[in-house]
Amino acid sequence: MSALSELKSQKGLWLFVVPVSGIKLLDAIGQEITIDKITFVGRKKLPAVRKRLGFPLKISEIKSRIKKDDFFDESEVYAVAKFGGSGKEKELEFLETARDELDILSLSQLGFGRRRRNACLSIANENRPGSLKYFMMNTKEKSWSLKRQRSGKFMTLELGSDWKRFQKLSFFERLLDVVKGKENISTGWQRDIKNAAVLAGKSQSSTELPHAFLWNMIAIETLLTHRGDSYSTALPQRVESFIGWTTAWAMDNFAEKISEVYTKRCAFVHSGKSDQISISDLLFTDIILVNVLYNILVHLDIFYDKNCLIDFSKKVEAEHILGVKPRVRPGTISFINMSYSDPDYERL
Repeated sequence: MSALSELKSQKGLWLFVVPVSGIKLLDAIGQEITIDKITFVGRKKLPAVRKRLGFPLKISEIKSRIKKDDFFDESEVYAVAKFGGSGKEKELEFLETARDELDILSLSQLGFGRRRRNACLSIANENRPGSLKYFMMNTKEKSWSLKRQRSGKFMTLELGSDWKRFQKLSFFERLLDVVKGKENISTGWQRDIKNAAVLAGKSQSSTELPHAFLWNMIAIETLLTHRGDSYSTALPQRVESFIGWTTAWAMDNFAEKISEVYTKRCAFVHSGKSDQISISDLLFTDIILVNVLYNILVHLDIFYDKNCLIDFSKKVEAEHILGVKPRVRPGTISFINMSYSDPDYERL
């Protein structure tokens, strides 16, 4: 057995650290943020909080023992966590958890910015930006071009005063309370909200249009539907219960658009057809998602279980059918509109 294999076979309390790319933690948030099990901390702050995070040695001492590697200097941000158990098992759990919680952090970009300026958050350099180079020639005119351009998302998400101010008005702080188990909601509903957040966060970081679209759609379905539903009917109905009162619902044909994007989702999933999916479709699902997430998370006293949300939708529909004065929707239900410029429709 190699030394590494022997190490991983041991049981104990393991400290894991991995560099993170795509984010910068500013002083406004104390250069540190904890999602649930993972703490993301700035490189410069790491030595000052190493005891609290579980480091038994000074960072400088660890550096001196691994002289041939600049591990603790290669990134501005590190993900840190402790797990107890078998080293081999906890190594995999840590990496999976770090990816999921980084995806949740990526979701904070929804509404805060626009996709073409989003950052791709990843552990280490798993999804680092690259470059694209190709040749093109007009054979008739014998004119040509050698094209070079950067590919992928190379922006950095700065968690500073602007980000902090926006999140206080948005859904993200309430989402973290759900993820950490601080809200009095059912276990299954907590799991669904967290899973939807991970998927939607992956979508925000993605440069692949079909994948970004599909992750958004599955996130919406995870929040609004359950087994046995006719999704093509349930989705428009449940989204309408939240934002059907707005002028935009009728003027922008929301019900029809929801049916259209669901049809495209099915064509992609069941037949591999992605050519009909447009950036416009993706941005529309962003609008749906930000409104569904915000209104659910702001009203967890009402929607403490998915069944409560479904019952709410049915009652709103019944009011429509009976033509009675609306009383089911609380006055605090809100509509968040996201405006886009022409460049937003050109690329992710």
